[in-house]
Amino acid sequence: YNAAISACELAGEHGQSKLLLEAAISRDAFPTLWKGGMLDLHDLPAPVARTAVRLALDDMVRRPDERRFHDTEKEGDFIVITGRGKRSEGGAAVLRPAILAMFRDE
Repeated sequence: YNAAISACELAGEHGQSKLLLEAAISRDAFPTLWKGGMLDLHDLPAPVARTAVRLALDDMVRRPDERRFHDTEKEGDFIVITGRGKRSEGGAAVLRPAILAMFRDE
């Protein structure tokens, strides 16, 4: 799923990338994405991480029955874990700058 989601995300096909991520989640392909009310982006490529954040934010608004979503009224703050980049090439953070840029640019 990572390659297909990344390709769609990089092509600007955000709707398609979210559909692919929804399908992957329904097949339990990303079992650690949600951890106790936190969105954990560790080990995801940056394009997939951006898609996961978009999907989580959309789900918070839509509240779909078929998928886990974050309920700020019950669970408090929405927390996104990006990691520090320890396993990234050169040890530099990749996800945090990518997510912050997404918030800034969109």
